[in-house]
Amino acid sequence: MVSKSMECKKVYSRKDIIIGIVTYQPDIGKLKQCLEAIREQDDKVVVYDNGSQNIEEIENIIRVIFFKYKLIKNIYNVGIAKALDKIMEYAEQNGYAWVLSIDQDSLLQVGIINAYLREINNFSEVGMFTCLIKDRNFADKKYEKQNTLIKEVEYCITSGALTSVNAYKKTQGYDESFFIDCVDFDICYSLRENGYKIYRINHVGLLHEVGHGENKRFLWKKIIIYHEKSFRIYYLARNTILMYKKHKKMFPWYVMIKKELGLFIKIVFYEDNKQSKLQRFWKGILDANRI
Repeated sequence: MVSKSMECKKVYSRKDIIIGIVTYQPDIGKLKQCLEAIREQDDKVVVYDNGSQNIEEIENIIRVIFFKYKLIKNIYNVGIAKALDKIMEYAEQNGYAWVLSIDQDSLLQVGIINAYLREINNFSEVGMFTCLIKDRNFADKKYEKQNTLIKEVEYCITSGALTSVNAYKKTQGYDESFFIDCVDFDICYSLRENGYKIYRINHVGLLHEVGHGENKRFLWKKIIIYHEKSFRIYYLARNTILMYKKHKKMFPWYVMIKKELGLFIKIVFYEDNKQSKLQRFWKGILDANRI
């Protein structure tokens, strides 16, 4: 468990934060918008590329927009988890205390770094901060500001999250076996299992998009269909079981069953390419039970 007396009492500032992005075959137009939104608030970034074929375009855009940057180029796609771990490693080696992770197609919103800095020095056991996130696919009403200025949450997505390098070092890091999907929830649970907390600030700090989401209704319940690609269905099904195996107290069996059943229903009733996605779904479950 974390002791308050063990935590560094220094006052953090903008120079203690580095922004990290993992790229893989990005839409160059969206990546340019992402980087320009970052540049409006900070002048330094570390980018880990997962073997993109358009790496020269990526490098050219980064070079034009940023004066201070680090581009780590990998030949192969090693997955989001390992890429994020390398970004955290870079931050530690270069003296940064916090990493603000952003997806390649997300847009930082005005004032988010300052909003984090207003809270960052008020907590001694924080492992991660997140913010209110607006999804491009849905109406603004869902993302109206909450009544409380800051709220403790169980987990959050990686994009827009500000992670303590010191707290991260106390965990086993991002789990490479997940490759993609559930990577963000896994690290959140790992931080909490090591005594750290996750807080959401009352600031709309990120414009984000998960798949091509749309609202649907199953019986009496509203659900969101993201129309994920078939290969993502495999990892969603597999990693849900791996989450249960790894974090049984925080992710109990009945939550796992609910998640898997929900995914199955969405495929059967709402997704296209049902046969392909169902095959990936069952393969993911079988593979998870072999691990």
